[in-house]
This record gives sequence, structure tokens and C-alpha cells, in this order.
Amino acid sequence: MSSNGKSDHSYEVECPACKTTKYRNPQMKLMVNTCGHALCDNCVRTLFIKESGQCPECEMVLKRSKFRVQVFEDPLVEKEIDIRRRVARVYNKIEEDFETPADYDDYLEEVEHIVYSLAHDINRTETEKKLEAYERSHKEEIKKNYLRKSAADEQLERIIEEEKLQALQREQEIRKEMQRINDMNKSNRNASLLKVICCYFVQAKPYVYEPPMLAPHLPLPAWEDLAPAGYLQHVRQPGPAARAGGYTEHYACMRALHDFMSGHVIHDQVVR
Repeated sequence: MSSNGKSDHSYEVECPACKTTKYRNPQMKLMVNTCGHALCDNCVRTLFIKESGQCPECEMVLKRSKFRVQVFEDPLVEKEIDIRRRVARVYNKIEEDFETPADYDDYLEEVEHIVYSLAHDINRTETEKKLEAYERSHKEEIKKNYLRKSAADEQLERIIEEEKLQALQREQEIRKEMQRINDMNKSNRNASLLKVICCYFVQAKPYVYEPPMLAPHLPLPAWEDLAPAGYLQHVRQPGPAARAGGYTEHYACMRALHDFMSGHVIHDQVVR
């Protein structure tokens, strides 16, 4: 099972020769050759130790160097791709080589018929002979078309390289322009900051220390100011006996204020 809960069919892939699956050997790789029958990499090394050997299924003589890793799940697709490459090396005409589009269509239809016959083993012997006969009779033309195609490919590669070089040059120019803009913005920001700093120092006056003017002691409120200032609101009112003896809340308030102020007296204060 895969991580998303679906079954992974890749583990069900089996080598036709040794019957090994990817479930038992996760490192197994299937290889294909011109015949289109798949073999695992271990079987290829074992059966083709002498560079050439027969396919276990169709007994076609194969070369070990022609084996490649199977890309598509269906080996028939791999076989058809190999056949198309082989046929295209022989039937290498282009549309400009024909007088009418109908002739070119007939040519393409013949190519597809050869590919289908070889891919599905239909009259394979006759089709191989037909392909070989066409190659012998059109040898010079095939070579000419190949050289023409090679020249066109080289020209296309040169165009691609030139476009890549132009793109790289444009990219470098854009980077230089962006760097120039960034440097300019940075210079402008630095210049603006320097201007602000200069203006500040030019317009601002130098700082002169002025010591505070402090009294030698904290001031006590006057006796008559205790009631209007609200100090007496926080003092317990005396009873009738205390008032009869001449005691009022002013005494308690002044004693509390005096104790507080005496703890905050500033001694030896130098006033300049």
C-alpha cells in the first residue's frame, strides 16, 4: 500500500525469467531490448555474460549493450519506440521531398505499416526484408537526407545557443540595472539621512547643564491651611474629652507631616 492508501502496482511487477518481484527485491530494475521482452537486471547480467544471447521468450539473438531500463509499464511501448527509431533512420524523407501532399501521406502510411508489423510480429520476416531492400536501394539518398538533417540540427543548436547567450546577457544587464538602482536608492537614503543630521547639528544649540534649584527641606503646610487643603480628612477626629482638654486633630496631622518631612530633608544642598 502507498502512503495515500492506494495499492502500489509497481510492487506487482515480475521478471518473466526468474519470477522475482519488486516486493521481494525493491531494487530490481526491468530492462528491455529490441524484441520488447522485459528482463530484470540480474537476469541480463546472468544470461548475457558473453555479451550476446537469446531472449528467453522469443529466442531472438540480443546484445547486452542494447538493453536499457524500461521506462513505460507496457514493454510493447518500449519495443515500438525502438522500432520507430530504427525505421526513421531508413525512411528519413521530409515533406519537401514529395511533389504532392498525397504522396507524402502515402509515404507516412507505409512507415506506419512497417512499424506496426514489426511491433506486433506480423509478417516480420517479409517486413525485415522490405526494410533492408529499401535501405540498399536508397543508400545514397538516406545518407544525403541524414547529412541534411544533421546540418539542420546543427543550425538549430546554434540558434538555441545564441538565444541562451542573449538571454544570459539580458539577465546580466537586468541584474546590473537592479544593482545600480539599489545603489542609487541607498545613496539617496544615506544622503537624506546625512542632510537631516547636518541640519540638526547646525540648528540645534549646544546643551548646557543647569542644576535644579532645590529647597534645603521639604515645606510643611501652615496650621490654618490643613483644613482647606484636606489634610484633616485623613486624621481621626478627637473625642469630647480630648477637645475639652484643648486637643484637636491639627496636632496629630502636624506631627504626622513633621515625621514625614523630616525623613526627606536635603542636607548640604549646594545651590549654584
